[in-house]
Amino acid sequence: MFGKLLKYDFRSMFKQFAFIWPAALALAVVNHFTMNAMTTVSGDGAFGTSTVGTTTAGIAMLVYVAILMAMFIVALVFTIQRFYKGLLGDEGYLMHTLPVRPWQLIGSKLLCAVVTTFLSVVVAVLSILIIFPWGREDFQELFNAFRYLFSHWSSEATNAVLGIIELLLLMLVSFATGFLELYLAMSIGHLFNKNRVAMSVIAFIAVNAVMTTLLNAVSPGLEHILNNIVGNWDTIASFHSTVWIVIAGELVLSAIYFAGTEFILRKKLNLE
Repeated sequence: MFGKLLKYDFRSMFKQFAFIWPAALALAVVNHFTMNAMTTVSGDGAFGTSTVGTTTAGIAMLVYVAILMAMFIVALVFTIQRFYKGLLGDEGYLMHTLPVRPWQLIGSKLLCAVVTTFLSVVVAVLSILIIFPWGREDFQELFNAFRYLFSHWSSEATNAVLGIIELLLLMLVSFATGFLELYLAMSIGHLFNKNRVAMSVIAFIAVNAVMTTLLNAVSPGLEHILNNIVGNWDTIASFHSTVWIVIAGELVLSAIYFAGTEFILRKKLNLE
């Protein structure tokens, strides 16, 4: 049943972003050519700029930036809306009658939210790379760099790849923590009979303030422990250890937010 929940949520997600993701990439291609067309070469070989080309490139860039901003705004609104309407709104009457547990409902929404945000980041990065004026020499240098990396694999290359994977994992866990904090705030706000949206906003501010206060209180001790653990290690080992400690901290926060949300949905849910 959990698989069917994921299928339902991901289908809704792909319908929502079926236009905006390809639009961002298509506009990146347009900007790639308009930026190149902006530069002109005179008869003596001097480079200059074309007024028409500059105007066209400026308009294309404005539209591209607007699409990117809209993409992330839609992603945030979509993830909030899917949880609020799907579990706390009108759809909640149906969702909570399914033979699944509250943690599965939360997990499905969370996984879809994290994947949606991650894919939006990937699309944004790819679009920026598309806009960059790659030439044949650039591709040849990139190919040579990868060929050299794999033919002279070393501990430095291993550490670089591991570092990238660790940072990606940290990004995904941070996304999950942020969304779970939103879920908890919305669940708390839904405990009230009136002004639930406003109470959700207040709950989010309160949860943020409480967690910030707690983190500030324990941070000196954690910093002391961290320095004792990794202080004598080399730079690379310290980097890996620090990233994993931060990931562990984010996972603890995620577990707290998840448990609080699950408890409210299981014991205190009020759809009236």
